[in-house]
Amino acid sequence: MTPGAPRAAIVASGNELLDGRTRNTNAEFASRDLSRRGAKVLQIVTVADDASRLRAVLRDSLEAGPDLLVVGGGLGTTHDDLTAECIAAVLGVPLVEHPQALELLEERVRRLSQRRGLDFAQTFAVARRQALMPAGSTPVPPAGVAPGIAAQSGPTRIFALPGVPFEFESMWTGIADGLQGEGMFPSVAVTVVRIYGVGELQVAPLFESLPRDRLELGINVGGGEVTVRLRHAAEPEAAAQAAAVVAALRAGAPVFSENGDTVDDIVAERLRAGGSTLAVAESCTGGLLGARITARPGSSAYFVGGVLSYADRVKTERLAVPAGLLARHGAVSEPVAAAMAEGARDSIGAEYALAITGVAGPEGGTAEKPVGLVFFACAGPEGTRVREGRFPGDRESVRSYAAGAALHLLREALGA
Repeated sequence: MTPGAPRAAIVASGNELLDGRTRNTNAEFASRDLSRRGAKVLQIVTVADDASRLRAVLRDSLEAGPDLLVVGGGLGTTHDDLTAECIAAVLGVPLVEHPQALELLEERVRRLSQRRGLDFAQTFAVARRQALMPAGSTPVPPAGVAPGIAAQSGPTRIFALPGVPFEFESMWTGIADGLQGEGMFPSVAVTVVRIYGVGELQVAPLFESLPRDRLELGINVGGGEVTVRLRHAAEPEAAAQAAAVVAALRAGAPVFSENGDTVDDIVAERLRAGGSTLAVAESCTGGLLGARITARPGSSAYFVGGVLSYADRVKTERLAVPAGLLARHGAVSEPVAAAMAEGARDSIGAEYALAITGVAGPEGGTAEKPVGLVFFACAGPEGTRVREGRFPGDRESVRSYAAGAALHLLREALGA
């Protein structure tokens, strides 16, 4: 652990987080933000909307004596909004109506009622229970309607926030910025090195013999990439150890990023800086590549459009892929991937074009062209590059791998 780093625990409540309906983005956001600020996250616990279980999880989290306990979800007006009463029970205090929380709530409900044409008195009567807080706690100003809760238990500062993601993220950021101003978080340095084309077994030996006692070092693998994350106190000896690890990685592995930038970041910046444009032609990924590119704000500066050429007829009619090429090689082939990219570049009118065609599964594979076989191509001013990939996993994994591989091919074509 980084010296002086505050310890944190995160509790997320909600049945929807446990039955697959909703991804636990709040815990991910809080953990990422805390780590970025130099805190050490000890645990993340997800618990159902059950009072006894929530009380047990809160007690267990507090027993470890973390500096921070962040609780997400369970603040609202329905029967399963149990967080306030459970925190009060664990702290051994009653629930009381907090005047400031009531004032904040009234202001928000009045605004909501005016905007939606609701009867204020009726709406406020239902919402009023959200001003009930553990005695001794203070309200966190809401981003939506429900105030958050700030409380203390021994050495632990507790912050409970609503589960709606935009509310949670906005409120937590305000809290964390305030804690940063108080000096709670230490001065730390974080280096993230990203590698593509080799696995963890090839990366780990590169730094095994190097001194790392002043570093927190983690390796993550996914999507064909290996990510090495180094975190350390902002002091010379630790910085020297981190620099030595980065140098060893650079010398022995295909590093494509040393500052944490993703392949998405890199291609976006290269396209924008060069005033270049991009089009896509997708078969097995069915729009996943285009969605990934356009998920980034400002992508309209370089992304022109794409063709979802799932059927061979669309490949020939929209991308000018020769029917004879399809007949000789099949849709999942190197020549067809190249023709798709070139057709997209010409028909859409972009400087670069990416194409993907493959067998995502779980059906459709053969001995010659098994599930997971994907060809991806990049057509640009310097010609057309084509690469073959054989990706593991289920349909979703194959499609995700393929989209990432296509972006890496574009990265190389852009000289990054």
